[in-house]
Amino acid sequence: MPNTTLSHALPKALFVAALAALTFAPASFPAHAAKPSKSKAAKAAPAKNTLKPEQVAELYAQVSLRQDVEATAQLNAYLKPLFAKDETPIQLADTAALDAQYDGFAAAMLEDMPKVDKKKAQPALAAAIKRVNVIASGAQCRGLSNREYANEYVKNGRIAEVAMECTVPALSARLQDVLAGKGDPAKLKTKKLLEGVTEFGKVLDQAGSRVIPASMKLYAPGKGQPWSTGGADEIVETVHNGMYGAAAG
Repeated sequence: MPNTTLSHALPKALFVAALAALTFAPASFPAHAAKPSKSKAAKAAPAKNTLKPEQVAELYAQVSLRQDVEATAQLNAYLKPLFAKDETPIQLADTAALDAQYDGFAAAMLEDMPKVDKKKAQPALAAAIKRVNVIASGAQCRGLSNREYANEYVKNGRIAEVAMECTVPALSARLQDVLAGKGDPAKLKTKKLLEGVTEFGKVLDQAGSRVIPASMKLYAPGKGQPWSTGGADEIVETVHNGMYGAAAG
């Protein structure tokens, strides 16, 4: 019988790793991204909204999922009127920080496996977690339509709910499922763990694809103003959940 500690701890670790791809690697979205800056620069001539909400949502998805430099530059140029002159709306972070997080998640997982040689197992686990996120970064999301309406909490503010679809990798099992099948973590030996990691690698090698629905809510300080969001991390969660779908429960 699979150990409940392993089967519940791993999903959390992998999900946090997924969100780290947004919070630390692709961008840091300011908490006030949905609101206009009070700076003189932002109070200048109103910005002409040259992108449709669907296009803006697609750019956020590209930045969030795969640290797309070109998409980041385009989105920064588009969002600039909402920020002071010395502010950059979205900044790409040092990917080394993300690698350190993967290593940290692997170390946390190994705390429940006292018989495993951590020096041998930790790099393998970290690489497996990282590879899940690398595969997820290949997801392709496109905007289909949007529903725009007034923002009751912001004077003249607008909200656009963008309906999207994402083509994501389709995996037959999660890492925690494969490892849980190797036995009780407290008794698990290094060889068995590494076998599990290798088996999961084959799951990733055999990934197909599936199309899933997605959505993103955007905000603008007024009609004709740029659309922005502080919640682009939702697309990361949607993609990672959709990679498994019904197949992995």
